[in-house]
Amino acid sequence: MNALKRICAAMMALLLLGSFCACHKKDEIAVTVEDETFTSATYMYYLINANQEAMSKVQEDLTEEEQASEDVDVYKKKIDGKSFETWVKDTALENLKKSAAYILLCKKNKIELDEEKVSQTDVYAEYYWSSYGYSTLFEPNGVYEETYKKCLKNTLYADAYFDSIYGEEGSKAIAADTLKKQLSENFVLADKLDVTFSEETDEEKAEIKKKLEGYVKALKAGSKTFEQVYHEYNGEEGHTDEAESSDSEELKPKDEHAELIVSADWESDYKSSFSTDYYDIVKKMAKNEVKLQEKEDDAGYVLLVKKDVLGDEYYLKNYDSILRHIVADEEFNKEIDEYVKTLKVDVNSYAVNRFKVKELKSAGE
Repeated sequence: MNALKRICAAMMALLLLGSFCACHKKDEIAVTVEDETFTSATYMYYLINANQEAMSKVQEDLTEEEQASEDVDVYKKKIDGKSFETWVKDTALENLKKSAAYILLCKKNKIELDEEKVSQTDVYAEYYWSSYGYSTLFEPNGVYEETYKKCLKNTLYADAYFDSIYGEEGSKAIAADTLKKQLSENFVLADKLDVTFSEETDEEKAEIKKKLEGYVKALKAGSKTFEQVYHEYNGEEGHTDEAESSDSEELKPKDEHAELIVSADWESDYKSSFSTDYYDIVKKMAKNEVKLQEKEDDAGYVLLVKKDVLGDEYYLKNYDSILRHIVADEEFNKEIDEYVKTLKVDVNSYAVNRFKVKELKSAGE
């Protein structure tokens, strides 16, 4: 009799499980913004990204003692005055609504996505998914590759709408002189030969310094180019890509070793895309000036040659979009935020509330 009861109980559990799964169908609509619909998987994509952002914010605010401890409960931390879970949910929904806003604005203004950019985004998505490990973060949480690719494609609507306003042919096109000003005021360009000591003796360090000082003299005298110095120090044969570049339509920097550098105090969402090392030193240098800078704590040396950031069209063209965003983002974001407030949003609580922030799986789990 007991065995029969256990069998019946097990059968009932399976029936209930089947009933639950049937209620949450594949491609279930979780959020509707005006006439744009977003599935539960898409909502989960935004929830995962918001959770990752929240984790980073909490990590940045941890004390040294907390960072050394393994007992910190991030879910008890507050972000912008909100509980961790509330912040994640609010941010996920807000970002989803903004994504919908860009799609709606592009449709309203008959703005089409660039097919080449769509194809490139698909390639990037496949690479990030399989080679960069994104599948190990999203898949365990129910977000599969097709949804991931679609969400990345949706980001193109933001760029397309921005370009329709502030792009070269936009309704509020930003003048070339303004872009040049942003480039020259916020960025410096320098050749860098970075030498870091590991287990060198004092005698070996002295020899390295002597060699680098010889390079400084040669560069100042014009008897060697930075490329020659770079390859000589690294034991490589110098080379030139002139024959290749003449046949290529891809715009390349005149100096492959030059690096764009921004101030560590620069407040911009794009800061992480650039180096901040030695900005203050390079900023004070004259064009083509050569300097050998000793690193702190006898860690090594860096040989610097300041270049003209406006002397190579590559930087204006290659960073055109970033420069336009630096100029216009404040105005643009304000417009989008106001537009989002006007949108009719319908959240399917039954679909959304089953996702618990604490139950999100980390990469590899």
